[in-house]
Amino acid sequence: MSSGGRSNGTVEVFEQAATSYDRTGVSFFGPFGAELVRRAGIRPGERVLDVGCGRGAVLFPAAQATGPTGQVTGIDLAPAMVALTAEEVTRAGLTHVDVRVGDAQQPDFPEGSFDAVLAGLVVFLLPDPGHALRAYARLLQPAGRLAVSTFAAQDPAFVAALDALAGHLPADRPRPAPAADPFADDVAITATMAAAGLTVTAISEHRVDSRFRDVDHWMEWMWSHGGRALLRHIPADRLDAATTDAARALEPARRPGGGLTLTTAVRVTVATPHPAAEPQETSERHP
Repeated sequence: MSSGGRSNGTVEVFEQAATSYDRTGVSFFGPFGAELVRRAGIRPGERVLDVGCGRGAVLFPAAQATGPTGQVTGIDLAPAMVALTAEEVTRAGLTHVDVRVGDAQQPDFPEGSFDAVLAGLVVFLLPDPGHALRAYARLLQPAGRLAVSTFAAQDPAFVAALDALAGHLPADRPRPAPAADPFADDVAITATMAAAGLTVTAISEHRVDSRFRDVDHWMEWMWSHGGRALLRHIPADRLDAATTDAARALEPARRPGGGLTLTTAVRVTVATPHPAAEPQETSERHP
C-alpha cells in the first residue's frame, strides 16, 4: 500500500481488514507467498525486503529461507497490519526479521541495501507501479533480483460474483472502469520491467484452489482483504440481496460434495537490475 492520491482509501481498506486478513481459513495468500519466495531463490544469509507485507504470507517463508544469518524487512502502510505481524514475528522468535510502517511505492532505504526485493500481489495496487519498480531496482545489489506476483487469471465464477455485487452499488458510485494493465501478459510485463531498469529472467504461472464452505464463507473472505473496497460501498440494506446474487453467480464453482472451489492463477516475475552504464571512452586528449 502506498500513501497519496487514491491510495489513501486503499490503506484504510487494509487497515480495517487487518485482524481477519488471511485468517478466514482460506488457502490463498499463503501458497502464493511461498511460491514467490521459492521462485526468487532466496538463500541463507541474504538481505530481503518484503514490500506491502500484510500479515506475512511472503515475510515468513522469506525468513525461513534466509535463516538466522540473513535479514528480512517487511513494510506496510497499514499500522494495524504492521503491529499484528510484528507480534507474530516476536512470538516466533525471529530476531532476524523487522516489520515497520513503510511505503511500498517509495521504500525509504539506501541504494543497494538488499539482495532481493519481494512484492506479493501488491504492485498493481499502487498509484504508480512504474515508479515503485524503479525504486526497487535502486534498492538492489548489482547481482540482486526482484520477484513480483501479479494476477494472471481469476476464476470465471469469481469474476461473475464480483459483477453481481457491483450491480448493487449506488448509482453515484459505479464500479471503476478497468485501466490499462502493465502486467497483462508476458510481453507487457517485460516492457514494464525494462522501462524501470529491470531485465526479466523468468515468468511463471502458479495456480491455487481456494475452498469455501458456502457463499457466507466467501463473503467473510471478501471482507478480509481488498474485496472490502467494493463491499463497503454497497448499502447495508442491499447486502443480503447482493449476497444472494453472488451465490447465484458462484454456482459453477460448487463442488459435488458441497462448498465452493475457486481457482486463481498468478504470474511470478523475477527480474534483475540493468547493469550500470559503462563510462564512454573518448580519444580526445587534453594538453
